[in-house]
Amino acid sequence: IVGYVIFNSGPTVSAQGFSSIDTEPDEVSVYILIETRNSTAQIAKDRHDKISDKVIDNLEDIVGLSDEDIELINYNIYPEYDWSNGKQIEKGFIVTSQIVVKSEDFDLVPEIVDAGIDSGALVSSINFELSSKKQSDYKAQALTEASADARKKAESTASGLGKKLGALVSVQSEEFYYPGPIPIYAKAEGVSEVAAVTEARQAAVDLKPQDIEVTASVRVEYRLRSF
Repeated sequence: IVGYVIFNSGPTVSAQGFSSIDTEPDEVSVYILIETRNSTAQIAKDRHDKISDKVIDNLEDIVGLSDEDIELINYNIYPEYDWSNGKQIEKGFIVTSQIVVKSEDFDLVPEIVDAGIDSGALVSSINFELSSKKQSDYKAQALTEASADARKKAESTASGLGKKLGALVSVQSEEFYYPGPIPIYAKAEGVSEVAAVTEARQAAVDLKPQDIEVTASVRVEYRLRSF
């Protein structure tokens, strides 16, 4: 009992460890916007669905993508209004949806963009990202390196005091930071459809991966050995 009390009591030392890893993205996401308008909701919906079907057909038949690469992330139908003499007047209906296409082959991006535009849709954004698997891998690596950095700092502090590290008392915090998607292109508000098409196609051709920095920090506390 006396030995246990001696070993588990006394001064402690704390340290904050950090790590930073630069890595290239392994995935690109292309967001395709489909929007139709009409005086009736049904006609607007029919026109929208026709474009949507064509987009998916082109992505699968021309680009060679599968259903797993294509995801519908939103679909909305809502009325469109005009204001006249302070009164709200229903103008018709708008149907919008957004499809995201994910690929690990960056060379396919121009074809993906063309498939959407040639079907009557627009490209709303293009982003570089880390896939879920890569995020998990780099999180583990970053936290491991941050933990090692924290221990090294704690050992240096203990050595400066003429002591050695004892048992680990606590890990007070673990933080992993991934900045999220890196936007390469985003459709600007108020830009004409012709300009948006030109800009999206040019961005797809000029696509160059940019490094993504992932970081982690770990705070530890160790008991100082008295012998």
